[in-house]
Amino acid sequence: MYCEVSTTAVGTFDPRRVATPAEAMEVSAFLLQPGTFGTPLTPGERDEFQTRPTASIGLPHETYWYLRDHQCAIATVLGVRMHANRTGIFEISALAVHAACRRQGLGRRLLQFALQFAAAAKGRGLLFETSSDDAYRPMHNLLAAMEFTQVGTFPDFYYPGEDTLWYYRPIARPLTGF
Repeated sequence: MYCEVSTTAVGTFDPRRVATPAEAMEVSAFLLQPGTFGTPLTPGERDEFQTRPTASIGLPHETYWYLRDHQCAIATVLGVRMHANRTGIFEISALAVHAACRRQGLGRRLLQFALQFAAAAKGRGLLFETSSDDAYRPMHNLLAAMEFTQVGTFPDFYYPGEDTLWYYRPIARPLTGF
């Protein structure tokens, strides 16, 4: 499959914010399709991806964005929300790039977009939780390159042998190298 994400007439990166139940259902279907993530989803992840895109419509501190490919299918999804403690820390609730669209810098651009969203909302930092599985090594490398620091590990969090890794980046620091 050839993948080229949609851009505006001037070629800028322009994710669309989920604004309708139909868009939310399409985003949910994308996140829930087999192969979107490197490991099987947990029951909680399945529930979250089924319900949160719709529930986030119109919320000021929680949202989902998506980009479409040249055939108008969803190619990438980004979910961001303020952490439940409401301390100004935001977290990535979903980051997925279709396999055919990977290695084009979309993950980096989506993370930059999330940092900008959190900064505009006066956020203090961005938290990213990901799997320790080797399938996620490119994500670990990207987070390190974008000045996220691994701040924690929770053993066997997802499944036996699959830890969760927490990465964090303060918002106050300017983005460098982009």
